Amino acid sequence: MPNQQYNRLEILVQVSQRLHEWDGSSEQANEIIEKNHVLLAELKEMDSLLQQQGNGSYTEKEQNQVAAIIEGQQSLLAVIKKDRQAVLSKMKQMNQKNKVVDNYYSSFQQPIFVDRGM
Repeated sequence: MPNQQYNRLEILVQVSQRLHEWDGSSEQANEIIEKNHVLLAELKEMDSLLQQQGNGSYTEKEQNQVAAIIEGQQSLLAVIKKDRQAVLSKMKQMNQKNKVVDNYYSSFQQPIFVDRGM
């Protein structure tokens, strides 16, 4: 059991280190999330095994690591959301420009008939 708890702490440290190495870009944030996904799945499996053995509680060191990971994940998600909003805004601007162009051309394409006293 102590070996599994040590492995749990190692996984938490690896996840935390990846978050600390983040350069602030959304591209690297996505890469970090993908890499950490595997480790977090491993951690979840290990937690369920330790729960079955009756020793699923986290030590103080592990709790500190989890708190640091949560803060880092929130920073990653904030940057990803901000970049997503920027992309959506640019797409909306492009759609508006396309609508203006379409409306401009459609006004020239419609035939105009003049009723000359029929």
